[in-house]
Amino acid sequence: MAKYSLSSKIIFLLLFLFSTVKAQNLSIASFSRLGFGSRGIALGNAMGSVTYGEVTGYYNPAVLPFANLKKASLTIGILSLDRNLDFLHYTQSLYPTAGFSIFLIRAGVKNIEARDADGYIIENLNTSEYLLGFSFSNRIVNKLSIGISLKFYYNKLYHEVKSQTLGIDFGTLFQLNDNISFAFSIHDLNSGYKWDSSIIYQEKGRTFTEKFPVTKRFSASYVLKDILLFSADLNVIGVEKKFNFGTEIFPLYFLSKQFKNIASNFCIRGGVEFFDYVRFSTGFGISRKVGNFTFTFDYTYKFERYAPSGIQFLTIGIEI
Repeated sequence: MAKYSLSSKIIFLLLFLFSTVKAQNLSIASFSRLGFGSRGIALGNAMGSVTYGEVTGYYNPAVLPFANLKKASLTIGILSLDRNLDFLHYTQSLYPTAGFSIFLIRAGVKNIEARDADGYIIENLNTSEYLLGFSFSNRIVNKLSIGISLKFYYNKLYHEVKSQTLGIDFGTLFQLNDNISFAFSIHDLNSGYKWDSSIIYQEKGRTFTEKFPVTKRFSASYVLKDILLFSADLNVIGVEKKFNFGTEIFPLYFLSKQFKNIASNFCIRGGVEFFDYVRFSTGFGISRKVGNFTFTFDYTYKFERYAPSGIQFLTIGIEI
């Protein structure tokens, strides 16, 4: 068994207690509830019933049969305070009534300075969390679909102190017509980190389980494809409520008839989240068709209240 100095044990205790306190404020595995990809975050994460463009099983697995695409994308996050948040996904419809999605989130903090009682740096610490998800859904009737996501979480908190868990999401979506959709999904059933501090404290250690808050998402959207989109979500996270709104506009459609052939190549986005404080996000998307492939680039800027600068996301994608 690895030996740890007194200062290392104190550092771990502080990390562990901070994680426990934040869990009481619904921040356990909070990286998994920050959104997914440039488009989703730019739309204020109001994506639970959006069925066209880039979609994943992250917000609601039931949207996948309506997507009618094969698309892969990589998103790089640019964050302050030595944080990282990146996304990778592949989504494919399965003709005629089904679809699946695979998605990965990587988050963490690096360059955490561990100091001894005299203030000298003894090592640099890193934390990392991963979420790997697989979603599948099928239309049970023409306008109604149901879906399920299996999500594997992995958290490396401190040296050998690690935890993993499996979570389950369920979702359903009803498409009233080509323009209006309603959806409901429930997330993180059965999820929870189990920690064992005996790795650090030997016989004085203990085990502790942090259960993830269950999220219920009620969603609605109105779309005129390649012209505009309005979407709204109500998220009930444990006992807390969060309202999300997003809009996507293709401005070239409104400028002149000569632009209508390329109107779908450029869009601007905006979103807002009402939770503990108001969070704004904005961005744009560009696409270009080359042969049988469509290449996309998306950019998003999300304002942060306490960080020295906001978060930027860059996404490159390919659609077949």
